[in-house]
Amino acid sequence: MRYPVVVHHIESTGFGAIAPDLPHCHCHAETLDDALQKMAETILQRLEDADAIGQLPPPPGDMRSLKANPAFAGGIWAIIDVAHSPESRSPIPRRKN
Repeated sequence: MRYPVVVHHIESTGFGAIAPDLPHCHCHAETLDDALQKMAETILQRLEDADAIGQLPPPPGDMRSLKANPAFAGGIWAIIDVAHSPESRSPIPRRKN
């Protein structure tokens, strides 16, 4: 699955990332690369949590609609490509400008 993620630079703490389509899916890190990697791991964990209680994962949202939300203004957008299956559990963060 490919989830849109928005990352904001927070001057005093580094970078904060949010996956708008997944409830309570956010993280922070000192570098952009670390924030993307942590976000990939967090997304995978949220999907596994949903599986554990028998819920279907929410579908990824439309990037254009998400970018139009003023709450995400000024953010760096990325797509997190998560291989969500028992055979492959390594999330791959990819930046999209």
